[in-house]
Amino acid sequence: MNDLEAVGDRIARIRKTKGLTQSALAQRANVGRSFLGHVEKGKAAASTVWIGQVASALGVDASVLHGTNSEAEVLDDIVPMVRRVLASTDPLPDIDPAPFEHLRDQVEQVGRWRHAAAYAKVSKVLPDLVDHLLVAGGRDGDIAYALLVTAYRAANTLSHKLGHHDLSMVAVDRMVWAAESAGDPLLLATAHYVKAAAQARVGAVRQAVMLTDRTLAELEPYVGDPTGAAVLCALHMRRAGLASTAGDADTADTHFAEARTLAEQLGDTQAFGTVVGPTNVRLWQLSSAVDLGRIGEALELGESTMLPKSYPPERKAHFWLDRARAFLWNGDPDRAVDALQEAKAAAPEYFRNARAVRTTIKTTAAQQRRANTGLRALANYAGIAD
Repeated sequence: MNDLEAVGDRIARIRKTKGLTQSALAQRANVGRSFLGHVEKGKAAASTVWIGQVASALGVDASVLHGTNSEAEVLDDIVPMVRRVLASTDPLPDIDPAPFEHLRDQVEQVGRWRHAAAYAKVSKVLPDLVDHLLVAGGRDGDIAYALLVTAYRAANTLSHKLGHHDLSMVAVDRMVWAAESAGDPLLLATAHYVKAAAQARVGAVRQAVMLTDRTLAELEPYVGDPTGAAVLCALHMRRAGLASTAGDADTADTHFAEARTLAEQLGDTQAFGTVVGPTNVRLWQLSSAVDLGRIGEALELGESTMLPKSYPPERKAHFWLDRARAFLWNGDPDRAVDALQEAKAAAPEYFRNARAVRTTIKTTAAQQRRANTGLRALANYAGIAD
């Protein structure tokens, strides 16, 4: 395959041209030096957040490390649609919005499609839906703005899955504006949960940590409320993930302990479109274990975690992708290919377009002396040129 230069190769090449040692780059990017070394050697596949931090430390855009210029963007015709959605900030005078119940049903459907990674379906309805919701805000008030948060979150998902982190930042700012307009502190906290991830993906990790810590402190009075507990659970997982990327195992463990306690009370559920509960905490812990180099723990979590049949397809795909990353760290590219096959089966559109998938495929190819037929097929499906 001609287009399989791994992220680690690009990092090493740019790092050396800038005269940086691995230790210096790790310190500048606030990531673990050991993990950086494994990524550069093709022994570990990095997350999009990790790559964003390293790209920022190197003074380049994350797309340079991903090497996206030569990759086919199967859904990149969605990007103009996302730009239109995010450019819509004022109610259009000639729109007579549909009844609130109809708009609510549409937004709920968009939320289901987002979890199913049905991105093409989302793109068909989102522009008109946002236009109607903006007008409905003047008619229905808070409840319409609450629906706008979900709509803008879908735009954020489409943006960052395709690697357009600038659009993602605009989308989360729209989420925050809509949540503030809705006047719901728990909805606003959910918007902050999403914004922290967008900040981290562009290397603004300190800002992401500050936002998450502040929001956690503000939500403590809501711990007795089931929805409040669910949002707190999500925020603790986010904070643990940020700590894991930085190699801070103690902070990650502290927040995972808090998340587990809340998750056991809640069971597997959702709050404002965010998946929470014991299963999702295990998925976050699996990803964290890989980032921290706790590969024995990651392999055990992967083997022992049973995903409910009704679990959101996008989360299933994340699970299998993290299992592939664990196998790669363990020097087992063949099992990584098997896990990638499972990720593709769980959420085909996610697999075809997500940057994280391409990173993992390229790392797998770096470990295989000769890419086998299965890996070549996966790479072609993900838009990597053969």
